[in-house]
Amino acid sequence: MGLFILTLILLAGFIVAMLLFEFVFKLEWFKYFLATIGLIASGIIFFISFYGGGLKQTEIAIALFFASFGEYICSLVISLVRLIQRKKEQA
Repeated sequence: MGLFILTLILLAGFIVAMLLFEFVFKLEWFKYFLATIGLIASGIIFFISFYGGGLKQTEIAIALFFASFGEYICSLVISLVRLIQRKKEQA
């Protein structure tokens, strides 16, 4: 599977989980926790790939990193929209 397709699949999974916990369960902190865990996991997988993992494992680690980073950016955008919405309600 190509790097781009794998990244899109992982990003879609991250965004679905983020939106589920953000709007259904009302856990606003979970979106950052999810992104942090994804970045840590990509670092661990990338580190392990140097010790006999191979090229596929490195590709998975890079795709996980890009997907986690994309999810983090989406989380920041959602937080900014909520902040602006709260400021307008207060005014």
